Amino acid sequence: MKRWIGQKPAESEVTRVFDQFWDAIDAVYQSYNRASWARAGFPEGDPRAPAPGRWTGPDAERRRPDLTRRLLDRLGRPDYGAPSVLVAGSKGKGSTARMIAGILQAHGLRVGLFTGPHLLHPMERITINGIPLPEEDFVRWMNEIGPLIQEIDREIRSDEYIAPVGIYLAVALCAFREAGTDIDVLECGRGARFDDVAQVRARWAAVTPVMEEHLKELGPTLADVAWHKAGAIRPGVRASFAGRQNPEVAALLRGEAKALGVPLRILGRDFCVDEAKITSQGLWTAITTPGGRRIETTLPGVGGFQADNAALAAAVAENILQDESWRGRGAPWSEARAAEGLRKAVHPGRCQILSRRPLILVDGAVTGASAAQIRELLERWRVRVVTVGAVPCDKDYPGVYRELAAVSDGLVLTRAGNGYFTYPGEREAMARRWYARVATAPNLKEALRVAGMWLKKTRGTPAGAGVSRRTGMAAGANVHVQRVELPVGLGGRHEKEHPGERGILLVGAQPFVAEVLSFLTECPQHGSMINDSRAKDSPGGGGRGDAR
Repeated sequence: MKRWIGQKPAESEVTRVFDQFWDAIDAVYQSYNRASWARAGFPEGDPRAPAPGRWTGPDAERRRPDLTRRLLDRLGRPDYGAPSVLVAGSKGKGSTARMIAGILQAHGLRVGLFTGPHLLHPMERITINGIPLPEEDFVRWMNEIGPLIQEIDREIRSDEYIAPVGIYLAVALCAFREAGTDIDVLECGRGARFDDVAQVRARWAAVTPVMEEHLKELGPTLADVAWHKAGAIRPGVRASFAGRQNPEVAALLRGEAKALGVPLRILGRDFCVDEAKITSQGLWTAITTPGGRRIETTLPGVGGFQADNAALAAAVAENILQDESWRGRGAPWSEARAAEGLRKAVHPGRCQILSRRPLILVDGAVTGASAAQIRELLERWRVRVVTVGAVPCDKDYPGVYRELAAVSDGLVLTRAGNGYFTYPGEREAMARRWYARVATAPNLKEALRVAGMWLKKTRGTPAGAGVSRRTGMAAGANVHVQRVELPVGLGGRHEKEHPGERGILLVGAQPFVAEVLSFLTECPQHGSMINDSRAKDSPGGGGRGDAR
């Protein structure tokens, strides 16, 4: 992941730079950890203090996004340079943001992309034309921003904090400004109305499908969640776009846009997916934009929902490229370039095939609706799986397991290893309503062992196939794993080879997906996805923390 500029430094210097980088990452979480200790009744750094606990409660009461705005203002408002796009929603935010960036980049624009949380390395969050921000640059910017963070930290109560995502955002925007990006694409966190990312001055907004999720923080109803997500449509936004929505959600988004005088275009009404089908190369789709342009392309992912994400991304990009401010900067809108940008967008951990013999598929499905799309895909392939699930309490775990039962020969329940999420105690008893075979494993390694054992006992599994890492930890292992940074499609496997095939499906929240990718591909995972702090008593060091 490290990218050196110029001559590679000596080995001693490499170690020093790496240490500086992780010190800078720790600094991102200092404000949050201090407030966690204060809430627990201990002074900062007190050795008697427990690991900071996860902060629960409504975002409207506990979040202080205005502190991120204050930080950006003191940095000279880096979000007032290049125009930006906000992407909010419940599912598909990261994929849609990457597709928007891909289309714009294919048209010759220099694009800054901010996403989160990361999978394997913190600098996945900040990229410029697809290249992660070098660790050295992150250290340099944190050295400049650090005094301002400390200054703001002194101005607030001891139980308040500057959100780590706001600090990551500030670094990203400063780096984008220095690099001279033409446009920045910014993914919101779980909400939008009280989200730090939504504090930027944006010209465009996109809302992917909204579902019942984070009900303690955004709920308790779907309408409440939608109200939070609708906060991406803010004063100053020129145009807004929405993916396929529940009628109640669509009505709320239309009301928000109308009240602010912002045009809103919705998938299924103003633009559409004409066709989508699985091929030997991935998901072939044809979409029609709000401007009536037809785009045909093959997406590297294999989930049918990616066609909806592509349609939303194309609608946003088309509107952006029609803006007069782009004259002379990039190429004029082209269906061919849009197709190229969509085709090259990579979405690790989103319905991604990691192995073919046996088939191993991983996805971050945490709602019944997203699990239903995976089920439909497996039904189309006529593939049955052993499902390994790690869906936490605050997600729709009953919906996920219920939907996948129709294509599963068994369910192995496990958890992510970072200690951040809690998992329902009744999930095994609940799962037995739909699965004849249910087991609970304490970690991913054991879950894969059980799944592999069940898979070998199932007819139709290739002889000698096992489940392990690339190095073959188990006897008889025969798994070829693709590197996660490569575009993943079916890569030459013909549809006629799928019927009767057995495999393993791994589903869960993003920290679990990151753990799966790291374990099966042997790509090291640096820090947890939610909190990257190395401190032993920090959320990322074994405790639980909500550091978004």
